[in-house]
Amino acid sequence: MLKYIFPIAIAFLMFSCTSGEETLPEVEDTPEVAEDKTPEKEYDPSSVISRSEEFFDWYMENSRMLYKMRSSCIGAENGYHALNKTKLKEYTAWLKETNFFSEAFIEFEHNRWTTECAEEMREMARKKKHFDGPPPCVFEGDIFFKMQGRPTQEMIEGLDYTVSEQTENSAIVDIDGASSLNWSYANGTWKIDAWPN
Repeated sequence: MLKYIFPIAIAFLMFSCTSGEETLPEVEDTPEVAEDKTPEKEYDPSSVISRSEEFFDWYMENSRMLYKMRSSCIGAENGYHALNKTKLKEYTAWLKETNFFSEAFIEFEHNRWTTECAEEMREMARKKKHFDGPPPCVFEGDIFFKMQGRPTQEMIEGLDYTVSEQTENSAIVDIDGASSLNWSYANGTWKIDAWPN
């Protein structure tokens, strides 16, 4: 008799579970709400003012990387500062990839590290100055804003650009009267030619 009761109980249980199901209301497909994205700025590489604006927008995102890559050129050897040629090569390749720095700028940076900076580090080692003070050739603050801290987004957005000198192939753009960018023009694009003074 159990063999008849068990299948009947299973059937009854299945029937009671399915008959009491609530039907869910159908959900209409709603179109995805587009994210509120501000349109990307468009820059004119043939305009030195537009290029300056583009540079500082890039700089806001990449200033830490710029200083990190530059500082990585300093290594250590026997407890003294020493030029890290591998990191110098990575740094100059990265500068080129950014498309903001001229060949003359990159060559100057490379030559300065391999001559002046490397000699300063060798001189410190000769004088037995084990990591005494900051290493040579490292900026002790923001080179463009002349301050210790990092610029804010508001500072970048509030910059005022003025062309103080311009020829067909070069320009100097003053930034808020505090700093300036030296640009050179080649192949339809303005590129930074030197660190600010």
